[in-house]
Amino acid sequence: MQFKRWRLSAVSPLVNAGLGLALLFTATACSKQDKQAETKPETPVIAAGTQLPAVWATRPLEGQVSSIGLSGGLRGILAIAYEKGGVQFFDMEAEKLGEKANFRLSALGSGESAVIDDRSITVFPGITREGELKGYIYGEGLIAPAQIDLPVTSDHAVVGVCSGPAPGTGLMRLAFWTDVNSSVLQNGIIKTDEGDLRWVPGESTFTDFPIKSCAFTSDTLVASPRASDAASLVRGPLDALVSLENGKLGISTDMGMTNAEIDVKDGITVVAPDTPDAMAAMGTMMSGGYPGGLIVIAGETKPGEYHAVFVDPSPLTLETN
Repeated sequence: MQFKRWRLSAVSPLVNAGLGLALLFTATACSKQDKQAETKPETPVIAAGTQLPAVWATRPLEGQVSSIGLSGGLRGILAIAYEKGGVQFFDMEAEKLGEKANFRLSALGSGESAVIDDRSITVFPGITREGELKGYIYGEGLIAPAQIDLPVTSDHAVVGVCSGPAPGTGLMRLAFWTDVNSSVLQNGIIKTDEGDLRWVPGESTFTDFPIKSCAFTSDTLVASPRASDAASLVRGPLDALVSLENGKLGISTDMGMTNAEIDVKDGITVVAPDTPDAMAAMGTMMSGGYPGGLIVIAGETKPGEYHAVFVDPSPLTLETN
């Protein structure tokens, strides 16, 4: 797997281009994945000012959102952490899955599904307000999100996390950074082992900037010093990064060398937040009727009212295939 330092640039493709070429990425990769990367089709270029439609939304949420996470699999789930506390799950029709649980989280990662003790569950990594990395699960018989311990240890408070699908028998790839040194990404794989979760650590990676967000693409771990949220949007030849920076949604197909702003167009009955507080994305959704994947943004849609809005990226993911 490669690690790359992702530096988001302005919307103009010319801004910082020379600097980006000089400082761009440090990469360490497995030879097998390097060979795969060499044969990947060329990623389409995305024009600035791309419009994507808002197609669905939750009912009014219980307050401002601090973080959201998406899971794929046969049953997609949206996890929402509230600024004032509480974690809630929603299905791909934007309906609540059970009740809200009173956990206070500062960040959520992407969810992954597993079968443990013959039970199918979906696990989202999350960071408590005390800086602990925990898991939040959805499964049959649960009336609200449940918290579990993850086998990941840290001597310092965790302040950021990202996750993605793991190869082989792994549950998820996971990377995090702490309050002591926000320029170091610790990453590894969480595996299931006879009903238990096991952490297989990878090598820590050092950046030359304080990390604000990270994301796993198909074969790369990327980090940004500017985007508050980052997510991979991979489908066919499209291998893109979606970002949220200062309330603006952007997309890049070259690891942030250029970053095109995305304009979300309101639907007939769906109003998107002008300045979202949180974002998550996934290029393939097997449920909910989203053939081109899904981007979710959460924020204030009118004074005092908050929604999670489902955005259809099909103009990018399907029309470029």
